Amino acid sequence: MNYRYETAKKDYTDLASGRVLYHAPGSAPFPVRLASEIFCRALALLKQDQEKKGYKIYDPCCGSGYLLTVLGFLHAGKIREIWATDYDAEILETAARNLSLLTPAGLRKREAEIREYIKKYGKPSHVDALASAKKLKSLQKQEPVKITCRQRDITKPGENPVNDANMIITDLPYGNLVSWQGHEENPINRLFENVWQALYLDNAVVVIVTDGQKLKHPQFQRVHQLKAGKRRVSFFKPLV
Repeated sequence: MNYRYETAKKDYTDLASGRVLYHAPGSAPFPVRLASEIFCRALALLKQDQEKKGYKIYDPCCGSGYLLTVLGFLHAGKIREIWATDYDAEILETAARNLSLLTPAGLRKREAEIREYIKKYGKPSHVDALASAKKLKSLQKQEPVKITCRQRDITKPGENPVNDANMIITDLPYGNLVSWQGHEENPINRLFENVWQALYLDNAVVVIVTDGQKLKHPQFQRVHQLKAGKRRVSFFKPLV
């Protein structure tokens, strides 16, 4: 794929999973450069009148929260609120820890943990991690970002705790909803229906990453797509 925004290759070592950001066993970190490119392309599809106060973003399949945390650091000035939900309560614990790094208190706690590792083990990797934590501190937003992390099966009907989201961006588990733990007969339709209800319909975009699977729903129009390796990234606008 051709990058439109992240045209220069950068060193994203400071954002590596397991360095400062927490790693959850079995979870694969999303490529940082691609995450930033997707965010920028999605941003271009939004009305810019909200940019000064920032946008509300939501990942309904957040996993370890790695994707949202990376975006929270790289695009702090564009984000006012973050929502993260997932079916798996255990992995949500890691998501909450990762998203806490976007706050001064959370990053201070992580720095203290790394210092303890240095005292106990004295590994160069821990020294490097502490240096990365200090760099990430400079990326934090001055004004606090409201962060909510909670359990939810996005393929189930029922309560819709999220509303007025401007950007929904998610990397589907294995790229295939039928492999999820839920038991919905048509989880793709349910995903789109629940996502639609979470949006600020006047100014919103939905970005869904799959492993090649094409998605569609009558309440959405696909306005853009790209392929990066095996990943298919589809951008949708809600139909009102």
